[in-house]
Amino acid sequence: MFGFGPKIDVDKINAELKSGAAVLVDVRRDDEWNYGHAAGAMHLAVDNIMRGDVPVKNTEVKVYLYCASGARASAAQRILQQHGYSVENLGGLSGWVHAGGATE
Repeated sequence: MFGFGPKIDVDKINAELKSGAAVLVDVRRDDEWNYGHAAGAMHLAVDNIMRGDVPVKNTEVKVYLYCASGARASAAQRILQQHGYSVENLGGLSGWVHAGGATE
C-alpha cells in the first residue's frame, strides 16, 4: 500500500469487536454507508458526532473510525478524544478492504 495510511490488523480489530472491547464506526454520510461498509461496523456520521452523539457510553471501549479518506474520521477522532475515548483512525474504507476486512 505504498506506506500510506495506518497499518490495519483486521484480525485484532475483529477479535476486539467480538469481545466487546472495541467498536468500529463508519463516520461517512448515509448514502455512502448504504453503498457498502465494513462488516460489523456501526454508522454514526461525523455530523452527528459534532452534535454530541457518541458511539458508546463507556469511554473504556476502544473506538476504531473510518470514512472515505480518513479526513472525517480524523475530525471525529479529535472530538471523541476530547471526551475521553481511546480512538484509532483507520483511514478510508479502502484501507480496511485492502487489509482483508470484509464488507457488507
